[in-house]
Amino acid sequence: MSPAATPAPASGHRGGLFRRILAMVLGTAVAAAALAAIAGYTFAARFSSEWVGEVVEAIEAKSDELQAAGEDEAALTVIMAELGEKLDAHVALYGKRGRKIAGEGPPHLPHDFRESRDELKQGHPVVIRPSRLAPPGVIYGLQDPATGRIAGVLGVLPRPGFRLSVPLVSVAVMLLVLGAGAGVLSRSLTRRLGNIEASADRIAHGDLRHRIALDTEVPRDELDQLASAFNAMAETVEGLLHGQRTLLANVSHELRTPIARMKVLVEILQERVTTLRERGDDSRPVQRLDQGLRDMALDIVEVEALIADLLTSGRLELRHGAGAAVQVGRFDVAALLRRVAAKVDARVDVTGEPELEADELLVERMLSNLLANARRACPAGRLTLSARTQGEVLELSVEDEGPGVPVAHRESIFEPFTRLDEARDRDRGGVGLGLYLCRQICRSHHGTIEVTDRTDGASGARFVIRLPLHQPARAA
Repeated sequence: MSPAATPAPASGHRGGLFRRILAMVLGTAVAAAALAAIAGYTFAARFSSEWVGEVVEAIEAKSDELQAAGEDEAALTVIMAELGEKLDAHVALYGKRGRKIAGEGPPHLPHDFRESRDELKQGHPVVIRPSRLAPPGVIYGLQDPATGRIAGVLGVLPRPGFRLSVPLVSVAVMLLVLGAGAGVLSRSLTRRLGNIEASADRIAHGDLRHRIALDTEVPRDELDQLASAFNAMAETVEGLLHGQRTLLANVSHELRTPIARMKVLVEILQERVTTLRERGDDSRPVQRLDQGLRDMALDIVEVEALIADLLTSGRLELRHGAGAAVQVGRFDVAALLRRVAAKVDARVDVTGEPELEADELLVERMLSNLLANARRACPAGRLTLSARTQGEVLELSVEDEGPGVPVAHRESIFEPFTRLDEARDRDRGGVGLGLYLCRQICRSHHGTIEVTDRTDGASGARFVIRLPLHQPARAA
């Protein structure tokens, strides 16, 4: 077993992946909380008691100028602008009833400001809110030195741009931090899970030699442990299948000698039975012996075909289509199709003059199996064997007029020793290795095979083979 496939020992505690997720979530949460605290502090500090004190000091510093300006709107506007620049706010002078006289700000103060007249008379600043969504502001009463009554009210309100700028920027930064943390974690997890999924798909489609690549020999976390365990499982399955195929190939090879002896013995017995019948001995025992030997000869031919399929399958599986198992050469497709079609009286339809780079004997074996199956499915129907090129791919198809293949069985029929209960069953020939061998031949040539309905909608099956016109160079 390779190091990559060595399973990691199971542990009772949570591994690195749990710690990574926990650390990432806690880290982003702490960062977001810190940003929220900073933003809240900044937003609240804008209207803290210190800021209110600054407002009062600024207004008192301008009290002499305000008294000197009197009702001069132009002078008052200049003073309001200076205060607004200093306090970074809108400053306006309002009359007793809250109507604006000069400066920047809303035309009226909120009606509830009148409830604070007593505090304003005592020279205390009052915090107000122009609206529910607006940040708070400050109003300050200006007293008439002669009467001691409130001559006007100064309103200091935040500028409109400040209302949402701090919270919006804070939310954007928090989302950015959270998104960045979640993105890093998600990308790491999805990339590694995607690799495991792609590897599982390759192994499921027959590439048992494939293994999931690991960055380190020692698993870092649960995902590495999963990949390591998956590699170990794949290697075990490959070893079991390799052992079974080796055993099957060896047994098949060893059976060829006794089968050959049986074949010779049957031929000798048939000759003796023929001699007896020629001499006039046509008794019932001789007839039964003659029929039994004929049936035995057919059974031996079937067993020979089965052994030939097993040996070919074994070579392709054990060598993965490499070396002596596949002998690549270039040949005329049309000539091959006419040769195999003539055996079952099939119609040939070839577009152009395609040439294929492949093992001609294996391709002929594959087409012969498909045509034999098709002829068994429709003994009196029409078979069509066609070929056409699509770019760098040769598409071969075999169509029959039989009952077709149900959708539920269109994948399973390519498994070894699988037969349908209807047209393609053992009673009508075959033991379920022909289509399995066809798929192996396709895979050994980097091609595919599938079964569909007929293109014209009529009853029947259509087997479609797609092979590259040129085989990739094989590693030495």
